Amino acid sequence: MRTALLALLLAGPAFAADKPLSGNLVVDQALLLQLDPLVVRAPRVRAQKEMIDPRINQHLLRLLKQRMDARPDSAAQLDASIGNLNKLSTRTGYDLKTRYTELGFLLTEGLAGTTDFTLQSELENAARLGKNVQTRAAALVALAYTKDLRFLPLFQNALLDPNITVRFAALESLLVLGDPAVQFQIGNAARTDASFAIQIYGAAGMWRMGDAYGREILLRLYQHTDWFVRAMAIHYLGELGGGEEYRRLQRELAAETDPAVQAELAAALLKLDPKKDLP
Repeated sequence: MRTALLALLLAGPAFAADKPLSGNLVVDQALLLQLDPLVVRAPRVRAQKEMIDPRINQHLLRLLKQRMDARPDSAAQLDASIGNLNKLSTRTGYDLKTRYTELGFLLTEGLAGTTDFTLQSELENAARLGKNVQTRAAALVALAYTKDLRFLPLFQNALLDPNITVRFAALESLLVLGDPAVQFQIGNAARTDASFAIQIYGAAGMWRMGDAYGREILLRLYQHTDWFVRAMAIHYLGELGGGEEYRRLQRELAAETDPAVQAELAAALLKLDPKKDLP
């Protein structure tokens, strides 16, 4: 799911932590390379050419209402199956862990792109008023897959939310919309959000949408004093850059002392290697 892997890392208690971020935040080094979240397949977007069984919608609606105000279930972390999932650190392991410990992901995938007015209304209500931040995030992204610009004010307001998970989902929603009308909001988040994670994710989104200033933001942050900021910026430079980025990052490899950032540098250089001779 592209809903804020990093927001899950910053906000979710389910992940083992072994390295401090700024402040009290922690992150598992084994997940550092897994910056690309799961992809929402939005199956109903393809299925809506045919009538969807109303029982499916009713079931998803019931789950959404149940989760709107649910508190995180700390007892669930004692479940042996979830405990086993939490020990997985490969990409496939992370995907499984997210899918089966975050109901919000499954709700997002099941509801994404719905054209049903009742479901859209409930999603909007959950996004505005839900007390469970993961459900609010899921509702925002699910609405984004409708590609309906009438939800743009909702996403814009969510970008101002004090909770990073909600803000990350709002940014993700704007990127899913993909309309030129959202470029200003994405750029503003990349320039001004209090979270470096959101700044970097927004900058990568800007660059993908053709705004070269996103590249400049990443180039400003890939030498940041915080190891996590460096690693995340390097990841997207590796994904989106070319020969110039290859040469910059190659120079960093010998000087970098943090092993997690070294690993991210190596991965980025491997991705950029086919482009290293480009001007």
